[in-house]
Amino acid sequence: MNTVKLQKRIDRALCAVFPRRCRYCGKVIIPERQICEDCETNLPHIPVPVCPLCGHTKTDCTCKQKKHKYKSICAPFYYEDAIVQAIHRLKFENKDFLAEPFAADMAACIRREYADITFDSVTFVPFTKRQMRIREWNPSEALAKALAEHLGLPLEALLVKLYETKTQHTLASNMRTGNVFGVFDIADPNAVAGKTVLLVDDIKTTGATLSECAKMLMLADAKAVYACAFAITKRKTVGKKTADIKSRTP
Repeated sequence: MNTVKLQKRIDRALCAVFPRRCRYCGKVIIPERQICEDCETNLPHIPVPVCPLCGHTKTDCTCKQKKHKYKSICAPFYYEDAIVQAIHRLKFENKDFLAEPFAADMAACIRREYADITFDSVTFVPFTKRQMRIREWNPSEALAKALAEHLGLPLEALLVKLYETKTQHTLASNMRTGNVFGVFDIADPNAVAGKTVLLVDDIKTTGATLSECAKMLMLADAKAVYACAFAITKRKTVGKKTADIKSRTP
């Protein structure tokens, strides 16, 4: 029996006890598939061309060229439909093994959007020590670790979070910058100076958290900071005003 046939038999045996599930929505699927047919067709990919300042496809961009402390942001998906379920499974059902395939999606996006950028290291939005004791692992760190492996770059914990904050998605957009102001610091300034850094988070909403982290890296003399996330909260126009689509994350 050849190796491929043997692996298929092993996969089927394992799926009889532990059914294979779609990595995004969690539906049970046949052993030969990685994702379900619905997700394969309907995942909310962010189409190119992309606005580098907000990460939306340019037809959805409403940022009016608003700049953050990072030079650019990109993500493979909008935070809607099955991607909401995917994030929930990663963050709240402790499916840490999903970080690897999600990072593969991010890596493909980064290779496309940051093709001309040479990065020195990958870092991530940190948790406080208390958060790490409670949660035991940081989804953004897990994504960053897997992403660094995909890109062949070193992972460095360049940032520390000094104290607790309210959860960003529970706050109005105009309160999020103040909520994270001054809460991050640099772990080792010597590890930052002169480097071009790829900064990772799981979800980008207003960009306040990523911008505050990027600010601290730039104050520590980083050469440049580029941001990436697995998903971006899509913004919609309401009359003449723009509002965040309400997050469905618990």
